[in-house]
Amino acid sequence: MKTNLLNIDGVTILSRERQSMIKGQAGVDLSLCGCSCSGSVTGPLYCNFYVACPQVYTCEETS
Repeated sequence: MKTNLLNIDGVTILSRERQSMIKGQAGVDLSLCGCSCSGSVTGPLYCNFYVACPQVYTCEETS
């Protein structure tokens, strides 16, 4: 398997030192999450894992 990967153009083997310099993660943008007036979570699906909304109506009606 390793030899098959090395046959791909642009593939290089990283040393342990070089691997430790790589930083990052697949992040989520919590600014897209919010709460509706009915107390349900709004935004992308992952918002349900990170945000909890109070189950009460908190929005005021405007005329």
